[in-house]
Amino acid sequence: MTDLLITAAEVLETAFPSNEYVPEGMIVPARIETAQLGFLRPVFGKLYDKLGEEPYAAFCRTYIKPALAYYVRYLMVDEQCAAIGAAGVRQNKSAYTEAVPDSRLHRLRRQARNDADTLLDKAIDYVENNPAMFPEYDPKENIRRRVLIKGGFIL
Repeated sequence: MTDLLITAAEVLETAFPSNEYVPEGMIVPARIETAQLGFLRPVFGKLYDKLGEEPYAAFCRTYIKPALAYYVRYLMVDEQCAAIGAAGVRQNKSAYTEAVPDSRLHRLRRQARNDADTLLDKAIDYVENNPAMFPEYDPKENIRRRVLIKGGFIL
């Protein structure tokens, strides 16, 4: 099992602009792990288990962490809009702000996902253009090379 490849602080620094206040504690390790398992493991296959090791540290820093940060952001958008508590699900609201409409929420999620996918494509291209550096990688295991998703549709 691969350890977490990014810290909450790195997620904030990479995927959340300084004008968006998000406490570091809101980025829980389980959210990072969910992003890794859901978006990285299906792409990198056996290489995924090696990404936390020293030979791949520079690759992770340059290619994996930016994509992973935006996948974490993508997964957090809905959480930021509502909270579950003893009284049920409630919408986050204060005297000085109001919640965005659903259409804006969907655009925010889509933008985070598009950014993450673009950065992950850059990482995949690097790996596939340098096969000697990544002997564990098998392009046949890469789900993005077997399944095409455009506009939310599986083609």
